Amino acid sequence: MGRGVPAHVHAEAILSALQEARPAGLTVTQLMAATERTRAQIHTGLAHLRQIAAARGLPPVTWDRKWGYRLLDDAPEVWIGYERAFFHAVHHRVANFIAGILLPHQTKTPDDPYIRTVMAQMGAIESTLQLLANLE
Repeated sequence: MGRGVPAHVHAEAILSALQEARPAGLTVTQLMAATERTRAQIHTGLAHLRQIAAARGLPPVTWDRKWGYRLLDDAPEVWIGYERAFFHAVHHRVANFIAGILLPHQTKTPDDPYIRTVMAQMGAIESTLQLLANLE
């Protein structure tokens, strides 16, 4: 498959491969073999597929280490697990950003209204992500 192929073409090939594999999933390597696409094309297609899935009435595209990428019609426990893992990863990045960038900035300029606003907002975002990652 040459350069310049639109994302939706890759997404259609990936969708077809994932539907054939259901309920099992496919790793990136398996998707590459099944669709004859490169790793970059797989990632482009997956991103596009995730964007259009709801509009087309498809289940969410989830990923885990055991199964790879999957489309499951009735698996809220899988969807929730994937969502929690996402929130946990984003929370980790936000917490590191606060500790490594924002706190030193705040230490240097504690009276700056900009950094006070940023710290308040980022604190709220961090606690929301932590809550979403750990909801039971």
